[in-house]
Amino acid sequence: MDHTLRRNLIEALKSRGWTHVDAERAAAGVTVWPEGGTGEWKVWFSTVAGEPDLYRVARHMSDISAFDSPLEGRARDVAGALNDLEGHDSDATGTP
Repeated sequence: MDHTLRRNLIEALKSRGWTHVDAERAAAGVTVWPEGGTGEWKVWFSTVAGEPDLYRVARHMSDISAFDSPLEGRARDVAGALNDLEGHDSDATGTP
């Protein structure tokens, strides 16, 4: 992820009440940056037998996840922050 985009994501998460350390960890965990994609970032619940349940942040259910978390609130914050950085007006809710 671009240094400026990473820094902006950290600041967006901190504005949602995250500590600096937690925001840095989340930004480091973002694996896909929104380059050229269409649509808003949403949260999708993922369950796979033998694996922990995760909340995935992706534009569409079948897309590669940009961020995974076992905590729904954390995933929603990351989705919301990514949408804010792209200028989308969304509460970042997904429907499985």
